[in-house]
Amino acid sequence: MYIFYDTETSGLDRDFSQIFQVALVFTDDDMNILSSKKLDCRRSPWVIPSPGALLTTGFTPDDLKNAKSSAFEMMQDLDQWSRAQYWPVVFAGYNSLGYDEDILAQNLHSNLLDPGLTTALSKSNGLANGRLDVMNVVKVMQAYAPGKLKLDDLNDFGYPSLALGMVARQNGVNLGKDDAHDALNDIKATIGVAKVIQKQAPALWNQMANLATIEGVDEFISKTKVFTHALMAYGKTKAAVTTAVTPRGDGSATEVLFDLGFDPAPFQKMTVEELKQVFADQDKKPARGQPANPKPFRLVRKNSQPVLMPLDQSAVVLPPGFDPALADARADAIKADVQFQQRLATAAALAKQDKTATATNAPVTNKPQPEQQIAEQPTPATKAKLEQWMKDFHGTSSWKDAADQIDVFYKKFEQELKDEPAIRRFVQFAGRIVFEHAPEELSADKQDKMKRYVAAHVLHPDTNVAWMTVAKARKELDQIEHERASGKKKWQEITDTQIRSLKLYYTSIEKEYAPFLPLQPGNDNGFAQQPPKAANDGFKP
Repeated sequence: MYIFYDTETSGLDRDFSQIFQVALVFTDDDMNILSSKKLDCRRSPWVIPSPGALLTTGFTPDDLKNAKSSAFEMMQDLDQWSRAQYWPVVFAGYNSLGYDEDILAQNLHSNLLDPGLTTALSKSNGLANGRLDVMNVVKVMQAYAPGKLKLDDLNDFGYPSLALGMVARQNGVNLGKDDAHDALNDIKATIGVAKVIQKQAPALWNQMANLATIEGVDEFISKTKVFTHALMAYGKTKAAVTTAVTPRGDGSATEVLFDLGFDPAPFQKMTVEELKQVFADQDKKPARGQPANPKPFRLVRKNSQPVLMPLDQSAVVLPPGFDPALADARADAIKADVQFQQRLATAAALAKQDKTATATNAPVTNKPQPEQQIAEQPTPATKAKLEQWMKDFHGTSSWKDAADQIDVFYKKFEQELKDEPAIRRFVQFAGRIVFEHAPEELSADKQDKMKRYVAAHVLHPDTNVAWMTVAKARKELDQIEHERASGKKKWQEITDTQIRSLKLYYTSIEKEYAPFLPLQPGNDNGFAQQPPKAANDGFKP
């Protein structure tokens, strides 16, 4: 069973973009449509849509103002509808693992819903949902079954275009240019492409569908000693004959594969530190003119539908002179060396820690916003309390009761806020939700702080901040006008009227929020040129 879905959003940034429209289609295993849902919502006050997104999707300022539902209401509907279907289910989309999954998780999270919806467990049988990206399967077709799909149209870089519309139209799936970038139309086209793949290469489709869950990946590598793994990007495929190394049942979401093009014997003699150094060297870029460092190990994220293929489906990607007996013998040597497996698992974990620490210690120019803290997981005990508090928040019968839950949060999590300050984001999200729907239920002080927070957020003059602002939108619009004038194909159908409309839209937003920026000496235009550093959303004690 599948839930195909697609989103249309305020921009491309995964942390700050708001979903404006989402469509979901529930199908059986043969992708026959059983039910569907299409939802849209208004723009939230703290969100500035990018001009590129608006020109691409066709949403107008009036659309974003007059939609019946708020983002909070729409995401509740999405969550409830998804959970009402038969589970477990595979959530599928087009470029969903590259984009929609992160956007969906973030929008669920910021509306106090479970961001792990697409990998959640079925209450009836405890099995996990899966995730399948049809665009990834198109790439697999291109690499493992060339010619089975028509991919003759090239992109600007000279590679076969993987744009949904291009792939669909070449393979007899109807998606006109005027239909594209409507979520439901895009889903129907995605299903159409998936059916073509299923018909042209059923074994390949079934293999990729089986790899849509961690359990499916584990089952495959536990039963298959030697297989190919492929990395695909920019029209190129880097495939290798591999075997799984790390022990089964360790609960890890990452699998270490060994490239059997290498002799494992030297690596089997290495210490944990030496193996960790191999991992570090693999990531280093070679000096100009120098060959790339050897890469005997491949790290595979099991929850991201990795491309793992049995040898009988891998003839096209096997290296010249491939010796199956030699690969089999090398795999046997690795499987028999339990201590090597354990050392390698430890080395991989340590290498990951070092890499994470390096990223964490990098200079931070801006304080992380609540949206950027989704990866900071609370302790299990705190998580359980948060889940109950969020359930209570969603279960309130009035916005006054919802506002009261904000005060409850500070009392209930007094100690946790000291020990785990990142959980403050949950009450900040709650405050924003109440402010958007019923600001009068908040104290005058909190209302004032929220207004100043929104103003400082959307009118921030620094175009290098992570989120979209009016200043960034104007800069992007200037770039679009320049590209349009220079003849760039993407913008040739955009009219002067659309450009003028967007300029007026961003000016209207600026005028709406400018009064809430504080006056500063020497500033006679009524609002500050620099957002106040102390501005926050009012939901910090």
